[in-house]
Amino acid sequence: MGSGGYLARRAGLGLLTIWLVTLAAFLLLRIAPGDAVTAAIARSPGEGGLSGEGIERQRRELGLDQSWPVQYMDWLAGAVTLDAGTSLASGRPVLDELRPRLAVTAEIALFAVLLTTAIGLAGGLLAARYVNGPADTLARSIAFLVLSAPAFWMALVLIVVVASWTGHFLALGYEPFTDSPGANLGAVLPAAALLAARPAAILLRVARASTLEATGARHFLLARAKGVSRRTALSKHAFRTSMLPSTTVIGAQTVFMLGGAVAIEQVFGLPGLGRALVDAVLARDFPMVQALAVLFGAAAVVVNLAVDVVSLRLDPRLRTLA
Repeated sequence: MGSGGYLARRAGLGLLTIWLVTLAAFLLLRIAPGDAVTAAIARSPGEGGLSGEGIERQRRELGLDQSWPVQYMDWLAGAVTLDAGTSLASGRPVLDELRPRLAVTAEIALFAVLLTTAIGLAGGLLAARYVNGPADTLARSIAFLVLSAPAFWMALVLIVVVASWTGHFLALGYEPFTDSPGANLGAVLPAAALLAARPAAILLRVARASTLEATGARHFLLARAKGVSRRTALSKHAFRTSMLPSTTVIGAQTVFMLGGAVAIEQVFGLPGLGRALVDAVLARDFPMVQALAVLFGAAAVVVNLAVDVVSLRLDPRLRTLA
């Protein structure tokens, strides 16, 4: 099977994965106790309750009285035509609710991936260049410390430290870049940096190990025998070989960061998709949660497919295995 057939098969498996995500999200939400009506009553205990007849009437208006297969097929049919339905909490179309939040999460994710790639690869190459030296020891020590602490805890510590030293809070709300570039970067960059910390530490260790492993390859030894300096041989030969495992790590950690955005956005008060997911789960907003599940699942599939494409280009030998 050629690379085209391999990628087509991977894309087909990705579509199957997305469908299974929609099914799992639908079933888990229905199995959980309560629905949008009872959740709304629980959130507003002092505003008067609804009678049993009123609750049933609202459930009928929201379509929650229909059987699960009917609810699922109605939602899935709309999703295929890019109609994710109406939010049970706000009464607005789900896609209209998610569009501004998508821009926030996309900006955080973009900066986080750039920081992860730059810090992880540069740190790994530097550690391999000065293996067992002070720079290598420092890089590995920092990576170990970062991996030992969860991102949300580091975010809370950072907010407290900055507030105590400067009197200003990092979590001051989100401003679009077009409205206020300074305020936008001031809110997004700290969140992106904390989100990228753990993935960058993992990438640094993998890049260091794979680069050192590549120094034993024949092409590296041949370059050294021809008089090429160790620094040049590392950057032009060993590092290129180490890019294959590094690319896999970048893809896996990008998917991890999508999940980590839920906690980071809550800590920094950013109105992204992660915060929307938490609010929708608490409100039992079924269409919103299902749309977010599909969105996160599709993002993970696209990232993994992109990793496959890059891997095939980095290592032509994989094309024969495909």
